[in-house]
Amino acid sequence: MGGLIPVFRYNAEYGNETFMYIRRTMEELKRIIQKIKEGKLKKLLGELTWMYVYVRRYWFWILMYILLGASGSVLGLGTSVVSRNLVDAVTGVNSQKILEVASLYVGVGVSQIFINAVKMRLSLRIRLKVTNEIRADIYEQVLNTDWASLSKYRSGDLLYRVNGDAGMVANNILTFLPNAVSVCISFVGAFSIVMKNDPAMALIALAGAPISLFMSRYRVKKTRDFQRNNQNLSSDRTVFDQETFQNLQFIKAFSMLDQVKKKFYSLQQDTIQMSLKQNKFQTGTMIITSLVGQIIGYACYGFAVYRLWQGDISYGTMTMFVSMAASLRGSFSSIIGLFPALISAGVSAERIMEVVQLPRESTQNDDQAAEMKKKAQHAGAWVHMEHVDFAYEDEKWVYQDACFRAEPGEIVALIGPSGQGKTTTLNLLLGLYHPRKGRITVGNPGGMELEASSSTRCLFSYIPQGNTLFSGSIADNMRMVNPEASDEEIEEVLKAACAWDFVEKLEDGINTQVRERGCRFSEGQKQRLSIARALLADAPVMILDEATSALDVATERRVLRSIIKKEPHRTVIVAAHRPSVFSMCSRVYKIQDHTVSEVDEEGIHQFLNDF
Repeated sequence: MGGLIPVFRYNAEYGNETFMYIRRTMEELKRIIQKIKEGKLKKLLGELTWMYVYVRRYWFWILMYILLGASGSVLGLGTSVVSRNLVDAVTGVNSQKILEVASLYVGVGVSQIFINAVKMRLSLRIRLKVTNEIRADIYEQVLNTDWASLSKYRSGDLLYRVNGDAGMVANNILTFLPNAVSVCISFVGAFSIVMKNDPAMALIALAGAPISLFMSRYRVKKTRDFQRNNQNLSSDRTVFDQETFQNLQFIKAFSMLDQVKKKFYSLQQDTIQMSLKQNKFQTGTMIITSLVGQIIGYACYGFAVYRLWQGDISYGTMTMFVSMAASLRGSFSSIIGLFPALISAGVSAERIMEVVQLPRESTQNDDQAAEMKKKAQHAGAWVHMEHVDFAYEDEKWVYQDACFRAEPGEIVALIGPSGQGKTTTLNLLLGLYHPRKGRITVGNPGGMELEASSSTRCLFSYIPQGNTLFSGSIADNMRMVNPEASDEEIEEVLKAACAWDFVEKLEDGINTQVRERGCRFSEGQKQRLSIARALLADAPVMILDEATSALDVATERRVLRSIIKKEPHRTVIVAAHRPSVFSMCSRVYKIQDHTVSEVDEEGIHQFLNDF
């Protein structure tokens, strides 16, 4: 019984401490579980898995990169060992092998030169190949993303994600594993050599490891925050620059240069402040780690000198120890430094994944749509909207229970006040948006039908409100919709669109440069060129969204007659305001007050009087 009392007292004395330890452990587990619930671990694993897809795809090139990096690390270690032998031979410890050691030293040095040259050349080829292919892959994925989902992003932001973020991911995919292997070889090699010769020196060289690990844990979070902020700022700058040059005419017209410059300088200042803040953090951590490294270096050097003074090692061994200790510290720091690079890649991957994981456009009906287009050459194609409800968001309805039909050979007009849904309707017909309820179908008379989607767009040619001319020649712009079109076919559609009368007078005819946004042409000329391009697409359904607004009445009527005359079965859908169009229409639909209704001549006159 008396023997149990000391045990009881021991437990009583340390029970609280044990309880506190268990409590702290449980709290730590709870914190980890909470992080997992928050999705942080899942998010990180998702980013790494996404990048692994590219690692797996380019494994051969990455393996080549790893082998080149590993060979450099091995030669670096070999140089230190050979240097020891050379110093020992020169100082008389092993003088009989001085010629052999000197030859080996020179051979290793020359080998490094040639291997580095090959590495630089091959690494450039690999980097260019992998980077361009990854960018092209991401670019293609963005283009195939559902329009409604993608339209929430600014074009400049998308541009930076495809170029800046994709470049960051590609660079890190290509370099992270090779660098990791190289520094690990350097670390393990240096540690093995030092441990074999003097375990105490190895322990001294790694004495700063706990501090480096502690600092790295703090740096990881801060680095991720800085990287995300920098990427967002870069996107904002790209967006601003793009929009400024796109709208320079508007900016000049409203004398807005001072405001634009002020905004530009503000973005520059934000970038400078972010860079200085990041630099301040990096400088502080660098000073701490450098001081620790310097202290460890002095300790290693002092210990090596002490061993030499005691006669335990040769002078060559001392120089090797100092070199290896420095390599050990440097490679360990490099291992720690790999994590910020991985974090940067993770942030960029996160930004890209946000876009490429958006819903894709469906291509399952591509073959049926192509067959439908072929049949439409003889019979045309109809478009029907049946009891459609549509809202952009928050149940703010554009319209409900909307019905609409356009048959082959008809010109059908959409009228209504601005902002009531005319352009939205055209986007629904093109499958860019999708109805909340109801159906939009396209079909051949007496044949198959399909719901409107990305697949059925091949049945439409579209002329939007704004200017859609691209840099290049007139012929280049025409052939965007029909790459195989001959000069004669281009001339034919230009005549049908009443554009040939001014094109033939240009210095180079159809080979005349359009310039960016078609700035050398009037609005009416740009509209006629856009209509000609749409005719060259030879689609059974043509959509004109205020596409003749800059034409005079006579030219407008002439263009519409030419469109029907060129292809009698073509279905033409026009969003317009002018009465000159309505007189040529088979039916007119008014979009107003969340409804779509067919109107007669009296309803058209009422609309014109009201608006």
